[in-house]
Amino acid sequence: MTKPSEQPTSTGPRSPTKWDVYCPEEDLNVLMLFPTKEAATRTASEHNAQFTPPHTAHWAVHTPGDEDPPPLTEAQREAFKQNESDFAELENHSRSVREAADSRLREADYEPGGPWYCYVCTCSQFVSPDNDGGLDARCQREFCQHTSMQHA
Repeated sequence: MTKPSEQPTSTGPRSPTKWDVYCPEEDLNVLMLFPTKEAATRTASEHNAQFTPPHTAHWAVHTPGDEDPPPLTEAQREAFKQNESDFAELENHSRSVREAADSRLREADYEPGGPWYCYVCTCSQFVSPDNDGGLDARCQREFCQHTSMQHA
């Protein structure tokens, strides 16, 4: 986070004021970009209450800097909003498919013998490649090769 004294000054057009939570004990803005002073004040109180003795964090006017997210056009905001919605839908669908698969195996009296198993074969545990591989990573067992999403 940036110390208020190190934040650059803006020479461009003014944008709506945002607020940060500055903590003197930590000598930096510990939380940033609140839409209202009241929200920053509430968060500062919550931050202070986490410490014994309590910190003395308070609101501070946000000065734009390199840490700020870039400004977005309306079309870009809408694209991110749609992406968020689509990924939430995908996550919900994935969860329901996993729950159905788990239920189907339990109803068939299949006990995998541990908390980690494959929904598609009798593989007992997902073994990922040495590199992370992400969601398309495949189990490294020659007889399995199912994706990480097909494993519990």
